[in-house]
Amino acid sequence: MAKVFDEDNVHNFWGLSPSIDVLALLQSLPVSVSQHSMLERLAEADAIHLLQVGAYDCRHSAQALASMCKLTTLPNRTLHIWVYEEAPEILARHMLLLSVLLDNTLPVRQRTELFIELHGNACIQATTTQYLEKQGRMLETVTLGSCAGTVAAPASVITNLFDLSLMRFQQRDDVAETFRKYNRKAPYDMQKAWDARIRKFYGSRYDYKRNAIDWDYHMRLAQQGTPGLDPSVGSIIHFYHFRRWRECGVAYELRDCKYTQANPTLLSTAFGTRKEYKDRLGNDKGRSVSAWGFWGDILNSPYHSFGTSCSEPSFLKISNKQFVHTAVSVAEYNVTAMIEEMRTGEAYELPKEGMARSKLAAGPTTLEDLEEMARDANGQSATRPDEAISSSQSGSGQSATDRQQAEASTSQASAQSDASGAAMTDRCKHVKIHFLTGDIKKLLLSRSKYAGMFSAITVGHRHVHLIDKEHELQKVAAPGAVLAVETAKYMLQLTTQQVELFAEAVAGKAINAGWQSLSKDVLLEPDANQLFAMPG
Repeated sequence: MAKVFDEDNVHNFWGLSPSIDVLALLQSLPVSVSQHSMLERLAEADAIHLLQVGAYDCRHSAQALASMCKLTTLPNRTLHIWVYEEAPEILARHMLLLSVLLDNTLPVRQRTELFIELHGNACIQATTTQYLEKQGRMLETVTLGSCAGTVAAPASVITNLFDLSLMRFQQRDDVAETFRKYNRKAPYDMQKAWDARIRKFYGSRYDYKRNAIDWDYHMRLAQQGTPGLDPSVGSIIHFYHFRRWRECGVAYELRDCKYTQANPTLLSTAFGTRKEYKDRLGNDKGRSVSAWGFWGDILNSPYHSFGTSCSEPSFLKISNKQFVHTAVSVAEYNVTAMIEEMRTGEAYELPKEGMARSKLAAGPTTLEDLEEMARDANGQSATRPDEAISSSQSGSGQSATDRQQAEASTSQASAQSDASGAAMTDRCKHVKIHFLTGDIKKLLLSRSKYAGMFSAITVGHRHVHLIDKEHELQKVAAPGAVLAVETAKYMLQLTTQQVELFAEAVAGKAINAGWQSLSKDVLLEPDANQLFAMPG
């Protein structure tokens, strides 16, 4: 039986597919697509242009930014990322999440936790709302500065990275108004709004919603599996996390914290028409109205963006026919890896001490673990009681020295942070992110100056209609360009038959517009996107 659609899901704030490393994808394309490999084309070009149509979050932008920072095969090339969204609230959220990743005033661990909390939680901590208010004021200044043609002071990596010049003044004002609403003085009862949404969706089944959630997980999500892996293993999204998110909207609970404040980045304005009367044809007519509130997704969880695909194989380890790690751990690793790659310009590797701590927490599980623990125990020297007493007695006399050492270490850490921030700013100066909203055909697709510009295009599952030939998306694609279209495989509202029909419709639209179907072997997560290329 077909699932019922949620008519109140007006805006999407996260995607249903993992992030795509577009630069790595372009370099791995087969030569048969065109006369020359895409790597040769990119090496000859002065700039690389990537277009995102309905990405719904910043996963592709963050991955491209991290890849550009560590890329050595294309030196001194400028990367231009063009981001199109229909709603200004989604653009503002895109800018905010990127600003969290690039905030050098915070440690990497804190940035990771703030990012995934703001990305996937409907309710956040009180301390997070304070940080969000501060970032909102900074981004509002940047947005209004772009309207006035001035640079916000002090200049940062954000001011050089974001470009709002293609947006009209009214659209920039809408984005600035969104940042202004991140203020804590505009309270919103997210728990009540979430409960009202699920009450309306489930209707008479509300008292048995746990049974409906159990059905959606085991009969749809688990059977679809994890991208790039055998579906029989199931989903790396844990049932407890999925059910918890469905019930209250909290996807990431990293510590024993209270998530009581509404996440204003998930609030948007929906426009509609009142049903006041019917015309002679029986159509509903009425006044146009707008409503500000939570219009996001309550059926498909945010784990797909960062928590279902990973380049580190240890996070996808399977034991006793189930995953050892969950989507929460994978999301933490992926976000940390992107931040570290932006900060250092090198590929991120999982620290060995982190794996050792996880092994220690789990206990010895193999004979090799027992032998390693025995070797470590033999190599350690025990401290005698008299040495411990003497060290404790001399501790009071060394308080000044310890204080000086602590101050020196603090200043050293601050200097390292400033140095890493300067290095990140230097690497990001070769990247420009252009934001667009409104009618994309008038802004971009039908203008001759953008013809054949983009080397890669990603399209979200809600914008597949733009692949039609009449929308002229194919005209802005360069010869040999790649098109990645998000599939509906992880839309829990659809049956398996409807998912297959969706894929067939996408393929038909793309081929009719002149695109050529590509093998999915070049993707790390082949089931989450359909690939096409523009022959040339």
